[in-house]
Parts: sequence; structure tokens; C-alpha cells
Amino acid sequence: MGKDKCLTLSYLAFCNIRRRPFRTAALMFTVAILSFGLFLGSVISLSLQNGTDKLSKRLGADILVVPKGYEDRTEKILLRGEPSMFYMNATRMKKISGIEGVRTVSLQLFVASLKADCCSTIVQIIGFDQDTDFTVEPWIQRELTRKLLMNEIVIGANLAGKVGKKLKFFGREYTIAAKMESTGSGFDTSVFMNIEAAKRAADDYAAKSGAARIPEDAVSSVSVLIQDGYTVSDVANNISKAFDQVNGGISVITAENIISNVSGSLRMIERFVVVLAALLWFLSVLILGIVFSVILNERKREFGILRSLGATRKKISSLVLWESAIISLLGGMLGIGFCTLLILPFQIYGLLAMNLPYLQPSVLQFSIITVVSLMLSLATGPIASLFSVLKLSRGDAYSVLRDGDI
Repeated sequence: MGKDKCLTLSYLAFCNIRRRPFRTAALMFTVAILSFGLFLGSVISLSLQNGTDKLSKRLGADILVVPKGYEDRTEKILLRGEPSMFYMNATRMKKISGIEGVRTVSLQLFVASLKADCCSTIVQIIGFDQDTDFTVEPWIQRELTRKLLMNEIVIGANLAGKVGKKLKFFGREYTIAAKMESTGSGFDTSVFMNIEAAKRAADDYAAKSGAARIPEDAVSSVSVLIQDGYTVSDVANNISKAFDQVNGGISVITAENIISNVSGSLRMIERFVVVLAALLWFLSVLILGIVFSVILNERKREFGILRSLGATRKKISSLVLWESAIISLLGGMLGIGFCTLLILPFQIYGLLAMNLPYLQPSVLQFSIITVVSLMLSLATGPIASLFSVLKLSRGDAYSVLRDGDI
């Protein structure tokens, strides 16, 4: 039964590559490098695209107003959740709601936790006004349908902790009331509480660190939604002009600019991924083509004997293609499997290292990337061996046995 099984082209090809483990491993490794690069590049590119799309939805606001000189820190909070603290006068900020083109505003307060026994972890604490908020509430409504209490918090998706458990900040314990869904942005590592609790946390911070207490009416940012019929740039200019007159010391950040900056970086990465993938594929085909040519030349007597026993040139060519396809398939699976082991455990490190929103692909997206990468890897071996197969098909049994010319 075993001999009969070896007579089929697929099984005979498998038997042949199994008898030469070192050569097979070397060829598989070449394809594995290709599949690793294709798969990794595709996952990173799609993850950044997912993160950018989610960030666009997550921002919620059309415009953010922050103290002058803190634009960069604000973007780091949004993109990386990098802890920071800065404030401005809330009373004067409330006049923004009366500026032409502004539909509604909401205030936020940023507090950075300390690296000390007083805090469970170092995170960005964001206090938001639950009565006017339109940026945080939409993302927690499914998990929390009521107002947050003074000693309750909502945590980002990447923070350790379960609903009902407690975290400590500045010596005060807070109960986790909800866990936000993954956004692929800095909010995944942030903690949210109502703005009154955040003001108390800021006072606790001052007491623990020895810093001066913040003013009662201090806020860190003002989120703005514009009215229909107005453009973001027009309303942003109106806000800037209104506060330039009173030397307000503010900066106006538009969500469009943040997304545009991220998208610009994303396009550069995507172009790099495409060029790298094309280069990897070309080099893999070239290297495998040369190797297959050398290998087939070494197997000239084997093919000559098969021809003399009645094997047609088509059968021998099909055998070679089967061998290259099996090697490519195994190499592709090896590269993708190894890449998967690297990507999944270190998702959060990708976000921090790239300073870009990074959201892991869904199961469906992951499956599509896997199939496409595997198909491209699978095609590499047969394409690389085509030249040798064509050369082989021109020979005959007598010339191969006599001259060894494939």
C-alpha cells in the first residue's frame, strides 16, 4: 500500500523532499523569510489603518483647545496615553460656547499618576464632565449606563483590572466601574473619572508630590463640536481670534490635523511595506530559481532513469512543481506561524514604539492576511522553478543519460 501511495505525484514529491532534509530546510527557510515579511508588513499596515480609523471616531470632537505650547503633549496623550499635566482657566474657556460656529463644548482635566506606592500604575488620568461630554460617554455606554460616582473609574482596554476590582491613586482607592473597548490609541492605557473626582485627584497629587494645588476653575482641554454649515478651519480661526484679543494663551488643535499627521506617517509606512514586500518576493524568486536550477542539474541521472522507465516529460515536470509547491507551503506556514507568535504577545509594544495608533486586526482580517500571504508564498516556489521545468521538458531520456544535459 505504501509503494502504491508513493506512485502518486504529490506523495512521491513529499518522499523526495523528506529524503533530503538539509536541502529542504534551506529552501523552506528562504520562503519563510518571504512569508514572514509579507505577513508582518500586512498586519502592521492594517493595524495602523484600523487604529487611525478608530482614533478618528474616538476623538469625537472637531476641535480641541489647550494651553499654548502644549499641542505636542496633547497629541501624545491622545496617541500614546503618555502621562502629562497642564491647566488653564476654565471660566474664560467657557466663553468658547458663545463663539460663532460652536455648537457645544465639554471640559476635561488631565492628571498624571505617580511612580510610587500611592498609585497602582503610572497612567494618564482624564477627568470628563459627564453632563456635557460627547467624547468618552459614547464608548462606555454599553458597559456603564449611569453616572460615575466619586470613587469610580473607567479604565482603558489595555490596563490590567476587571470591573468591580479596585485601583489606588494617590493613596485613594477607586472601583473599576467599566472597561473601555479597545481604541488603538493612548486611551487604551488611560483612566477616566468624573471631573470632580479628577480635581480631587489633582489635589491628592499636590499633597503627595509637594507641588502647588491647581486653581479651582482649572481645566486641561476644551472639546468643541461645530455647528452645521461651518467648517472646522473657520471655527478654529474664530476661537483663535477671540482669545488673541484677550491674550488667552491658547492653542487650537483640529482633529483633522491630528488624523492628517497620523495618516501621513501611515502612508510612508505603507509605501515602505509595499516596496519591501516586492523586493523580498523578487529576491526569493531569484534565489529559489538559481537553487532549483542547480538542484535539477544534480538530479539529471534520476530524471533520465525515470524517462527511460516510461515517465513522460510532463510527469517529471509536474513532480518538480509539486516538490517546489510543498516546500513553499511549508516555508510559508513556518514564516507566518513564527510571525504570529511575535505579533500577538507584543501588540502594545508596537503602539508605544511607533508613536502611532495601533489596533490589532479582527479575526476575519487576520484570516484574510494569512490566506493571502500563504498563497503568495505558495506561488513563489513553482514560479521560481518554471525555468528549470521548461529546460527539463526539452530533454529526452537518451540525451540526459548520455550527456547529463537537462
